[in-house]
Amino acid sequence: MIILGIDPGSKTTAFGIVDCLNKTFEYDFISLQKIQNFDDKLYAVFLKTQEVIKNHNINEAAVEDVFYSVNIKSSLKLSEIKGAILAAVKLSNINVVHYSTREIKQAISGYGAASKTQLKFIIEKTFNKKLDNLPLDVSDAISIALAHCSYKHTASRIN
Repeated sequence: MIILGIDPGSKTTAFGIVDCLNKTFEYDFISLQKIQNFDDKLYAVFLKTQEVIKNHNINEAAVEDVFYSVNIKSSLKLSEIKGAILAAVKLSNINVVHYSTREIKQAISGYGAASKTQLKFIIEKTFNKKLDNLPLDVSDAISIALAHCSYKHTASRIN
């Protein structure tokens, strides 16, 4: 089963493609910092999501829930970015699941308050592959996909 994990971000949106059976991953990301117009950012994320889906045989997608912080304006922008992602995924008829940051960290590290660098370290050790010089959003996206693999595996053993 190939899972697409997506970490929505207004500066960088990252995609982690994890093959749950073969324990391999690929990744992609789009840097949005040079795009000034927010509508253009949304469109760029939509197109990039479609491109990633087209280039991989995705079975399901997992997306991180938007973290509602003190800054409501940032939360609203992230929600719009997530909306562009969801539209692209659903247009491809792919099932989408949503995980909170705490659920992802709990599945990967066993600790719901793990740091981004701790998650990156675990991903590197799990796959025996370095993620040097990549945004932390990439290891976050891989973590999201891997968390879904973990939850799917646990659910299939229970059912």
